[in-house]
Amino acid sequence: MSQELLASLETLASGLDHPEAIALAPDGFSLWSGGEAGQIYRIDIADGRLSEVANTGGFLLGVALDADGNVYACNLGETSSIVRVDPASGEVAPYCATADGGPLAVPNWAAFATDGALWFTDSGTESLDVRDGRLIRVAPGGGDGEVMSRSALHFPNGMCVSANDEIFVLETLTPRLSRLVGRDLETIVELPGHSPDGLALCADGGFIVSCYYPFRILYVPPEGGRFETLIDDVTGIHLPMPTNTAFYGPGLRSLAIASLGGQVIKSVDLGITGARLNYPRIS
Repeated sequence: MSQELLASLETLASGLDHPEAIALAPDGFSLWSGGEAGQIYRIDIADGRLSEVANTGGFLLGVALDADGNVYACNLGETSSIVRVDPASGEVAPYCATADGGPLAVPNWAAFATDGALWFTDSGTESLDVRDGRLIRVAPGGGDGEVMSRSALHFPNGMCVSANDEIFVLETLTPRLSRLVGRDLETIVELPGHSPDGLALCADGGFIVSCYYPFRILYVPPEGGRFETLIDDVTGIHLPMPTNTAFYGPGLRSLAIASLGGQVIKSVDLGITGARLNYPRIS
């Protein structure tokens, strides 16, 4: 299956500046991504047309959207923060710049819970010997975040929130997928030999994991255990550094893939249905 799916990859949009993020808008008509120079991109799903809506002035990592289509972006810059972008005007406003009163290090990926709280990973250092990553919750409306992980994490990266508000997170440097239980992490599956980056929830309760290295897309069943390699790009030509993914299209059957090492968003039908994201209305 791996080689068949690799061959079936199509280019959905091109001309992006090394996109790391990808997320579906609540109306289902557009995908949103970012660039390494702070660009906020809108991608029209119907024709792949790309437009730059705003610029955060930093290195754009993850994005999430609310019910009104506002974009919440993980902005790595001189002051790392979560910013809120008005899709109509392009205005960029601060949303969260601290957690427990202290600065953010590397806000990496964000996802909404049903109550309007925004959860995000703060990855910390990339040192193999230091575990200083955090999982953070920001109350609706923004402001100082609250650190929700009891133990420091080893470069937490992609994450997702289910329709019943279960929190799932990937750690890249101790490669594993976990579930937040209280304030502790319960391992679902270990991913040795991989650098997992992005996480998307499937309708069956399973997970799509995109790996920064090797260049692979994995499927993890709901109960964990053994994972399946769906796509393996040993050349790095088709999926150079796949970072994050998003289900879109009729029935959420198509998967958009952002690749930090390239300039395009790829698309593929995995034969798997995605779970709908949470799109709360934020007053």
